[in-house]
Amino acid sequence: MKQLFFAVMLLLPFGLFADTLKEGTTIQAPVMKDQFEKTVDITPQTKQIIIAYTKAQGDVLKAFLEANPNYLSENSALYLMDATAVPSMVMSMFMLPKFKKYPYAIGLLENEKDVAYFPKKEDQLTIITLNNLNVTAIDFKDKL
Repeated sequence: MKQLFFAVMLLLPFGLFADTLKEGTTIQAPVMKDQFEKTVDITPQTKQIIIAYTKAQGDVLKAFLEANPNYLSENSALYLMDATAVPSMVMSMFMLPKFKKYPYAIGLLENEKDVAYFPKKEDQLTIITLNNLNVTAIDFKDKL
């Protein structure tokens, strides 16, 4: 019985990360809403997904998009943000009104399972390249 317990405990961490997106797979993204409460669709035409996990990463991406206002549309790209650490009251009272002033949509990842699906590295943006919903590359960068 002890052996079975230890075997399960050793394999458990691998099961927790089994659903993380990987290169060479087809994306099965969760259903997300943007700051306007519209569903964010990852379609076969989507070529790139950029994910910010922290406020600092969001600030870097915001500055880039202000300097390159057509980047998302010209590159068939989506911007996603990890919103799991933000208390719902802060999100609804402060962040969403600010985000609604932006000329682009921000897909909000609002639960840990959805966030865990996308790979990440500490203090870096995740850039996922797609071709007809197939993941061709996953890169991690300080900025675009």
